[in-house]
Amino acid sequence: MKKTILIVLMMSIGMLAYGQATIRIGSQAGVDKRIRVAAPPFASADPSLSPVAREMAEVIGFDLEFSGLFYVIAPAEYPPNFTALDPDVAKLDMEVWRMARVDQLVYGMVRTEGNEIVGQFRLFDLFSKQQIVGLELRVAKESPRLAAHKFSEEVIRYADGIPGTGTSEVCFSGGVIGKKEIYIADYDGANAKQLTKHGSISIKPRISPDGNKIAYLSYKDRFPFLYVYDRRTGKSTPISEEPGINATPSWSPDGTKLAMVLSKDGNMEIYLRDADGRRPVRLTKNRYMDTSPYFSPDGSQLAFVSDQGGSPQIYVMPITGGGGTRLSMQGGNSYDPSWSPDGKKIAYVVEKRGAGFQIWMMDANGSNPIQLTNAGGINESPSWSPDSRHVIYATNRNGGSELWGINIKTGQEFKLSKGNLRTEGPSWGPRRQ
Repeated sequence: MKKTILIVLMMSIGMLAYGQATIRIGSQAGVDKRIRVAAPPFASADPSLSPVAREMAEVIGFDLEFSGLFYVIAPAEYPPNFTALDPDVAKLDMEVWRMARVDQLVYGMVRTEGNEIVGQFRLFDLFSKQQIVGLELRVAKESPRLAAHKFSEEVIRYADGIPGTGTSEVCFSGGVIGKKEIYIADYDGANAKQLTKHGSISIKPRISPDGNKIAYLSYKDRFPFLYVYDRRTGKSTPISEEPGINATPSWSPDGTKLAMVLSKDGNMEIYLRDADGRRPVRLTKNRYMDTSPYFSPDGSQLAFVSDQGGSPQIYVMPITGGGGTRLSMQGGNSYDPSWSPDGKKIAYVVEKRGAGFQIWMMDANGSNPIQLTNAGGINESPSWSPDSRHVIYATNRNGGSELWGINIKTGQEFKLSKGNLRTEGPSWGPRRQ
């Protein structure tokens, strides 16, 4: 029987660097087809590892719920007599879990070896009573969450063929008014780290396809120049110090080129440069304002914003340049295009009178525009997850600037917050090895 489902789920994830994560899931006029899964605290023969074992289970549970493919049951739904998982997996009673209306069960056993944490992770199908995913993962003692994220990616891959985003990171600009630095964090907000220490305004970071470098705009040398931060060395190198505006860098899929906006010609135009800043090539040549370039996943095209039609709209042009073809037709002004990694969608911002700035999504050819957000304030800077299931963006719906995200199929939303740190301009990076 079809029904309208509206679930508001408040989850507190252990050691979440941004505090609480608020999740809203909406499914209109449909049956909830998510897989019911249990992820109880993992087992360990060493009592001192109990907090780590609990946290790893929570991380996997959050990742699975976040994917939109799973419903993770609450502890209140566990079998009545359940107290803890046994370190001996042979003693697992799958029948009592099946009777609790659970489809699949995540089992884990954690131990230490030297300076490593070793996790043995298993996913059981409770109807066939067979293990369907199993991994043994080793990580440094300070990185237990990484092992949990790696396993969740494989579980999600098993569910629909595409791995999850657990090991991915998000870079962003954070700070207070007048002083902003570049940060990096796990996709779920944990382990946030400040990267730059310029004592100035550094914004609009864009992480490279391999995750090792971050291009960004900074006023650290008085003027708005573009820099690349190398995460391996901790050094920032200028790549564009032209007179006027240097802005909105975008990496090519192979990481060898950067598209950017320069106003040195007296008008905002789009340029292409080598990743080290050399060999600039001008792509647009007109009297209009052309901004916000973004590469297609195959590197053959650039989506960008132009007011050549009288108002800012999303256009697309070949990588060789040109006037472009208009894509956005939904009315209002359009900004901030972001191409999904699978090449099928473009997320962008639409400004309409009375509706504010909202995140929208359309097919890569401009068809089927859909409004994703419906919140007050300004919602901007969309960026896609590596699996093309989610869009993260900045919003001031609650006053200060925060990072939120949305599952494009389920409507699931999440919020990351950390004290009074204002966070904006996110860029979602690749999965880690």
